[in-house]
Amino acid sequence: MVTARDRIVEIPESPSDFISDISLLGEQLAVSCWDGSLSIYDYDTKEQKVALNTRLQHQFPLLSCCYVAGGHGRQIYVGSVQGEVLEADFELERFIPVSKNVAELGVSSMCSFREQLLCGSWDGSLQVVNCAENSVDLHWKLSDRSKILAMDLNEDRLIVATTGNKVRWFPLPLQPSDGTEVESGLKYQARKIRLTPAGDGYVTSSLDGRVAVEYFDDESRKFAFRCHRMNLVDTNMVFPVNALSFRPGTEILYTGGSDGCVSCWNLHTRKKLEQLPKFNENSVVRMECNDKVLCVATSDDSFKTSATKDEKFNLQSSRIYLVFL
Repeated sequence: MVTARDRIVEIPESPSDFISDISLLGEQLAVSCWDGSLSIYDYDTKEQKVALNTRLQHQFPLLSCCYVAGGHGRQIYVGSVQGEVLEADFELERFIPVSKNVAELGVSSMCSFREQLLCGSWDGSLQVVNCAENSVDLHWKLSDRSKILAMDLNEDRLIVATTGNKVRWFPLPLQPSDGTEVESGLKYQARKIRLTPAGDGYVTSSLDGRVAVEYFDDESRKFAFRCHRMNLVDTNMVFPVNALSFRPGTEILYTGGSDGCVSCWNLHTRKKLEQLPKFNENSVVRMECNDKVLCVATSDDSFKTSATKDEKFNLQSSRIYLVFL
C-alpha cells in the first residue's frame, strides 16, 4: 500500500536561506531565495526523482520568480527586494534587467499572462512586461499606494491582495486603473491569494489561521474556515497560513502553515480530505501545484516573531519537497 509519506521526495541541494517563491512549468521548477539565488530543478514523475539543473546568483535578495512560456521559448524572471525585474540568462550566467522598470521597492509578486509578465510591488506599482522586448510596456501605481502582497490571474482577470485588508481585481488584458476594490473577508493581513480554478471566486489566507472563500457574483456562497491551529489544555495556538494552491481543474485546495503542515480541503463539500505528514519543524512558506506534483517549500520564519536578533540567531536551513499526486 502506497502511503502519503511514500509520495514525498525531498529535493537535493536546496538553498539554505528563506525561500521566497516557486514557479512550475512542465517537469521543471524554479525557486527564488532571500540569499539572491535562483535555483532550477528537473524532476521525473515516472522515476519520482529530482535534481538540481543550475543556479544563478544575484547580489540582492529575490522575492519572486515566474516562468513565461511563449513564442520565444521558456523564459524565467525574478523580482528583487530592490525593485528590480530581471530575466535569467543561463547561457551568460547572469541576470538581465528589464528596461523601463519603475518599481522602487520589492517586486513581491509575478504572474505570467500569455507572453507577458505582470509584476506587483511593495510601492503599489503594477507593470506589464513585454517579454519579447524585455521591456515594460505599461505601468502605474495604485492611487492609495497600497503595498501589493500577493497576486494571481487566469485568462480573464488579475486579482491582487494589498495592505489595508483590500482585494482588487482587474480585467485582462491589463489597463491602468485601481480595479474593483472590496474589503477582504479576513480580519488580519493576507498572506496569499488564489483564484478558484473555475474562475468564479478567490481564496485568501491570513496571519490568524483562517482562510476566506469569496465569490464574484454570489455573495451568499462565501465562507471562511479555521485551520493550522493547535488546541492545548489551557490555550489555543494559531499559525499563519502562508501558502495556498489548487489542484488544477478541481476544488481541491492545499493550505500550508507556520505549523509546518499541509492540509487538503474540498471546497465543494467544505471538508478536510487529508493531512499530509509533517515535513519538518520549519514553516511551510510556499507551495505550487500542477496536475502531477505539489511542490512544498519550508523555511525557518521564527525571525518574524523574535523580539531581538543578534549574531547568535541561527536559522534552520530551508528544505523543499515534491509530493507526487
